[in-house]
Amino acid sequence: MKTFAKLGVLVAAAGFATAASAALVNAPVPVNAYITYGGLNWAWAAPVDESFIDLSYQTQFGWRLPTDVELANAPSAMLFIFQGANVPFGGTDPVSGAFWSFTDVTLNGDAALASPYFTNAYYHGDWCNGIGSNCSYGQTPAWNRPQQFFNDSLVVRNAVPEPAAWAMMITGFGLVGTSLRRRQKALTA
Repeated sequence: MKTFAKLGVLVAAAGFATAASAALVNAPVPVNAYITYGGLNWAWAAPVDESFIDLSYQTQFGWRLPTDVELANAPSAMLFIFQGANVPFGGTDPVSGAFWSFTDVTLNGDAALASPYFTNAYYHGDWCNGIGSNCSYGQTPAWNRPQQFFNDSLVVRNAVPEPAAWAMMITGFGLVGTSLRRRQKALTA
């Protein structure tokens, strides 16, 4: 009987630990944890390569791996630095636990990092693996990948159209419909 009680406690503890770590991954990525560049949203999603990225939750929000064409036009690491980003250099994001490692010691401020939202394995991002990271010892490609594939660590989401874009599109459809109606009336008269 005691064995079953101990087993029950262990199973409950394991379930709690899993739920606690899954809660970091299974949440929408906050806007201060990614950037918008080239009409797409980009998230620094892992310190290494895409084999560690889990999109099972984030796909419902439109997140996916970038195409080769998108990778060729991907943002540089320096674009992830902005005031109000979720992770301070030398600190930790209080919401997700994300932190930067392998950074240039001269960096200060905040940079967007979304690793905990896309992987159960990593809470950190390796800043110096990024193209244009300006690290004093250069950009070190993770897992011996070519530097241009740094952006395997990025997950892209199609940008959501702005309300003004929707209005313009609907107005355009209305104008096309109106002109077709006028043309139809002219042909029947």
